[in-house]
Amino acid sequence: MKFKSCLVFSIFLVIAIVKAEVFDITKFGAKPDAEISKALSDAWAAACSAQQPSQLLIPKGRFCLNVAEFKGPCKAPIEVKIDGTVVAPEDPIVIPKGAQWITFSYVSGLKITGSGTVDGVGGAMSWPTDDPINTIEKGSPLQYNLCFNFVKDSSITGITSKDSKNYHVNLMTCTNVIFDNFHVSAPQASPNTVGIHIGWSKNITVKNSVIETGDDCVSTGDGCESIHIEGVKCGPGRGISVGGLGRNKGEKPVVGVFVKNCTFTGTENGAWIKTWPHSHRGDASDIHFEDLVMDKVENPIIIEQDYCPHIECKKNSPSEVKVHNVFIKNVKGTSTSPEVVKLRCSTSNDGCENVQISDINLTYDGNKGPAVQECHNVKPVYTGQILPPGCAPDAIN
Repeated sequence: MKFKSCLVFSIFLVIAIVKAEVFDITKFGAKPDAEISKALSDAWAAACSAQQPSQLLIPKGRFCLNVAEFKGPCKAPIEVKIDGTVVAPEDPIVIPKGAQWITFSYVSGLKITGSGTVDGVGGAMSWPTDDPINTIEKGSPLQYNLCFNFVKDSSITGITSKDSKNYHVNLMTCTNVIFDNFHVSAPQASPNTVGIHIGWSKNITVKNSVIETGDDCVSTGDGCESIHIEGVKCGPGRGISVGGLGRNKGEKPVVGVFVKNCTFTGTENGAWIKTWPHSHRGDASDIHFEDLVMDKVENPIIIEQDYCPHIECKKNSPSEVKVHNVFIKNVKGTSTSPEVVKLRCSTSNDGCENVQISDINLTYDGNKGPAVQECHNVKPVYTGQILPPGCAPDAIN
């Protein structure tokens, strides 16, 4: 018994010794309602150079931030705790050209926690109503709220991303990152405000989160492997998507996307795969949409290989992206269009292959006729209960 007591005391002693040092930004000169770029940078430098695990604290209060880059590698794991509200400049031009608003790069063992908010202050100055996507692509300096580059073994929990000027979150070349109890908040009419976009990344999880935005709730781009999206409430927004793929030369394959136990409320799309017509070659496989609930969704299930949202496309030229091994299972709810399942696959030999649909029950909430499935250039395999009935082989064109 004495030995056990000594052991317990030793464990508590070790825990006390390695307890994270706290770097509170107010100790580095940050003040409420003032700009905190320098204080935040100094606090990060101190935390990143600490030999033991540390915490960078943004306490309760409202803080203004022009731009911040948290760059590693660091000597020990860091927790960034956001309990306050961090506010971006309203005018996107204030942020230096080519920079994002808040960026984490080359960091491992990062934890972002707290109950606070990063507010991108999107609005009239950053959400143009006249052809907004073209405006962005022609060089309008609209920034992401949170950008993660080369981040590994990390998690983001509890915080809210509000009114981003562009994407709320962009992950590029990240590995083993988890979003849990993460909240995205933006109006339905906010253009290009994708909730979480994932590109060139592996083993990414988004779970138990609420995403309310004006674009895709979660989108998976090329070069991704083992993406897990579970327990997400999407809406308003444009759905949970794979793609659009094939627009750029040299895109890497997408392998393994698992969307499960998600709900879609008033969204444009639900389960969504999209590739560009007249595309470069690409590949997307092992895609699973399972246990989904649709509530007045315009396109509950859609494969769209003629995706062309905002610029002129050569739609007469087929997509060269191969979409194969797609599994759609246990999807139920209501649609605001009669075509509750739309499988618009490419005429190319690299179009859709092995699309399996099982146990769906989707009804049309409208007065334009019965619910139907629409199939082009694909022969889906149906099993289980299928309502409405699947496309008849002689109706597939």
